[in-house]
This record gives sequence, C-alpha cells and structure tokens, in this order.
Amino acid sequence: MSRSPIFYFFALLLFISSGIIFQSCQTDTTDIFPERIHVRIPADPERLNPMLSRSGYATQIEELIFSGLLYQNPYSLEIEPMLAESLPEIETGIEMDGKELTAYTYVIREDVTWEDGSSVTAQDYLFTKKLALNPYVPAASWKNFLSFLHKIELHPDNDRKLTAYVDSDFILSMEISGTFSIYPEYHYDPNGIMRDFDYEALKNYEEGDFTEEQEEALKLLADAFGSARLNVEQISGSGPYQLIMYETGQTISLSKKENWWGEDVLQPGPESIHFFIIPDEATALSALKEGSIHLMSEVSPTYFRDLKEDASTSAQFNFHTPPLLELYYLAMNNDHPFFSDKNSRRAIAKLLDTEFLIKELMEGYAEPLSTILHPSNPYYHSGLEPIKMNLRAADSLLTLAGWTDSDGDGIRDKEIDGEKMDLHITIDISGGEIGRQTALVFQEAAEKTGIKVDINQREFRLIRQDLSNRNFHITPLVLRQNTYKTDLFQNWHSDAARPGGNNVSGFSHPEVDELIMQIRRTEDDDALREMYHQIQEIIYEEQPVILMMAPKERLVVNNQFDILISAVRPGYILHTARKAG
Repeated sequence: MSRSPIFYFFALLLFISSGIIFQSCQTDTTDIFPERIHVRIPADPERLNPMLSRSGYATQIEELIFSGLLYQNPYSLEIEPMLAESLPEIETGIEMDGKELTAYTYVIREDVTWEDGSSVTAQDYLFTKKLALNPYVPAASWKNFLSFLHKIELHPDNDRKLTAYVDSDFILSMEISGTFSIYPEYHYDPNGIMRDFDYEALKNYEEGDFTEEQEEALKLLADAFGSARLNVEQISGSGPYQLIMYETGQTISLSKKENWWGEDVLQPGPESIHFFIIPDEATALSALKEGSIHLMSEVSPTYFRDLKEDASTSAQFNFHTPPLLELYYLAMNNDHPFFSDKNSRRAIAKLLDTEFLIKELMEGYAEPLSTILHPSNPYYHSGLEPIKMNLRAADSLLTLAGWTDSDGDGIRDKEIDGEKMDLHITIDISGGEIGRQTALVFQEAAEKTGIKVDINQREFRLIRQDLSNRNFHITPLVLRQNTYKTDLFQNWHSDAARPGGNNVSGFSHPEVDELIMQIRRTEDDDALREMYHQIQEIIYEEQPVILMMAPKERLVVNNQFDILISAVRPGYILHTARKAG
C-alpha cells in the first residue's frame, strides 16, 4: 500500500531525532531493557476492549495486549505481518453475489499462542468477526467496516489458514481483512455460542431473522462481553504484554510475557509497564519531577516551556514535540436549536480567537486549521483559509439567523416553537488545561456579542455519555487520524450521526454522504483529491464544528530512558523503551 512521502519523512526524522540505536533481535539484550516504566495518562480508559473502547488512552494499552494478522510498523509506518506468516496472498476480480471482490488469504504463524498456551487459529479470526456483528454488541465502528467484508472461508486442511473476501473497490480493503485485533474464542466465548451463527447471516441481520432462543443467546454473550469481568479484570490477547492489575481510576499494570512468540517481529522492552491515571496536571508534574512518573505526554505548553527552561529540572528529562496526526476542535450539537442554523454556526465559529490560542496557550506548538484533514494529509485543501475571530461579522450573522435581544436583558434570544429561548450556551470540559483555557477565551468573546456562556467541568466519561446521546451544546474534542487513506465515514457521514456514533456533531449533508461513499471506492488519485476537496469545501461552508488547530505533542521523558518518538498518537512507542546510554 502506497504512502505519502511526508509520512516517510516523519518516520525517518523522528527515528533519527530520537537518538536511539536499536539492536538486532539476535543481540544479547540483558542490560538494555528497563525493569519497569511508569506512564501518566490523564483519564481512565474505562475498559480494555478494542472492539468497544472509545478512548485513545485505551488504544495505546490495548495495542500491547492484542494483535491482528497485520500491524503498522512503528518505524516505517508500513503495514506488515504480525500473527500472519506473511502479507496475504491476493486474488482480484472475484464475482460473488453481484459484487466484485478481492480475496486475501492468510496463514497464521504456527508458533502463535494465546495466554493459556493454545494456538491461535483461523477459527479465532472468524469468531472475532462474528462477535463484532452480534446485533447486541455495540461495536458500531467495526460493524461499519465489516460491511465490506462479505465472506470468510476457513480451510479444512489447515486450521491456521483463512480467506477474507472484501469489496475490491474499497480503499482500505487489506486493512479491513487483517489489521483488526483478534480475540481468543476460548476466553470470550467459552460455550461456543457464535459457532451456531453464520457470518453472512449476522452481516445481513434484520430483526426477526433468528429464533427467540438464538436472540437470547446473542444477548447473553453480548452482556458478558461488555461486562467488567472481560473489560477490566480478565483481558486476554496474543500481544507481548498481559494485564496484571486494573485498579479503576488509579493504575493499570502490564507485565511482559515470558518467551513471547513474536520477538522476531516486535521486540518488547520493559519488563513491566504501569499506567498511572492522574487527571490533575499539577499532581502529575510533581510525580514526574520526583521520579515516580517516567513519561508524560499532553503536557500543557506553559508547563512544558517552564520545565525546559528551568535548569534544576531540564537536566532530568528529554523533551520531544513530534507532529501528531490529530486535530483540536469544538463540537457543536447541530441537532440543538442553538446550532441547527448554518448562520448561527458560522457566527459562533467567528468567536474563537485561534491565533491567540496558538501563540499564547500553545506556545506556538500548533498550526491553524481550516479543514477536517490534517495539514500533512496529501488531500488537505490548502486553499481554504482558517476562520479568524471577527466579532462584527459574528454579530451580523447572529442577527441574520434571528438571534436578537428582544427584551433588552443583554442576552440574545429567539422564538422557537412558539417560545422565547435565550442564547445561553454550556461548554462541557474535562480537567485538561487546553480545554479550560479554550472555553474561557470563547466565553469572553461570546459574551461581548450577547451570548451567555457557562463552563461546566466534569469527568470525561460523563461528557462522553452525553456526546453519545447528543445531550450537549459545545465540547472541546480531539479528532485522530491515521496514515492510511482517510475514511471520513465515521465522523462525517449522516449514518454515523445516530446515538452512539462518532459523528457527535450530528452533521448531515447528502452530497457529503455520497462523496464519502465514492471515495471508499476510488483509486484514481486525481479523482480522490477532487472529492476530498469538495467535502472540505462543503464542511467549511456549513461549519458543523469549530476547527481550531493541529497540535504538536509535548512529551517529557525521564532521561534514564530512550524511546522511539512517533507522529502516531500518543507520540511514543512504549514497547521500544530501553535504558539510556
């Protein structure tokens, strides 16, 4: 799969700048691995389950526990074999049920085992895909991608061999066939419930397709799969680390497996990795200075600058600012009367002084953003100018949208469904300094234009619940992207705007929907660029969210460790940690 040259540049630059010389897997590594490394994360990931998780903090932990047939090499950023013996054997042009499919045939490595010592087989792969299609398992993201995987064939002569048939014209077809984590059937479905269900029947499921007994069996398995037991207590995968302890809200501890099968592919470093959940940044920084925390990302720019400039602390640490493939933005609930009108959204977008935030809040560790793609993306529309704060324009647009101060109380109002509604907005924030300061800057400008703004700080898990149910006004969020061709369905297609979907703003536009589906089936680069540009132009005009900036990470690492720094979130690759020197 081809990659943009900029990603090769990132990989090479970050590899060189990290100052790490990695040993061959054949080298004696007795003295280079640290016994343990302590990592701060600012929020509890709530669960460790790649199929169900919605937290980036969960992802970095899950990648150490679970693995797929393929994985993204952290050095080259290329897709390479993990559980599979090699990249798949590919056969194109297969006609099936009126569709043209591509067959990806894999053979799982003979030495790959689960934590109980049993072999990973093709049946585990099939079980995982069927589990994701269980109608009672809330795996919306996986279900969306699996809609393009039409058939899975196991080979009776080899229990480690399988063939996945995927839409030929879907741009991420190989990734769908091989990069998803595989779950051990014996652990997550000990009674073999999913064996009684056909993959294609689950994929095309409609209410009433199964008997009451079958429906009940699917519900019971889904309930168990989503339980605390299988999400925070008994986590099992084929990756290099295993869960030792998950103390909710406090600590998650992993231990390196002895004689792990995959060291010729991915050589893990630390004997144990401990994640300390510390929401308060000042507390986390104290732990960092004391040495009880070894690695801290998402450091507020001001704190980051102070640590670098303070002679008493700068010698203790290495400081890294890799570009991250993520975007900061304010989500607006487009279904709410405050934001259902385009002019209202465009007005509110002009109330945020992004230039000030980048200069003063981010200390320059970010660049302004005008579209929904990262500036490093080859399809980024550079012809669109970032929205600048303009209170006069905001005032005019609000008036045009019908928001006036009819009663002279200083707050704009509007009659909606026969009742007067004040333009009184709530911004929900968690404990992060960037979100808090962004909300304060927005609040000050908004109140100058007759908008009342309340800032409501609470736990992000509660905010996430309200986002899922579309019960919010405005919330600062992070949109993460990857190095594959960007599939915009999850965040911008109207089908993903349902409760529980990732299109949390509720944005819906039929032309964008159609373009997103066309992109999924287009290989021609010029045509892709044109369609990506059209989508960006429409979203720029509709303004469903307030795009802010593309940040650089602010990462502080105790100088007793060397670690690979990456453009992929969270900005570092934990399993590469070595003793410094």
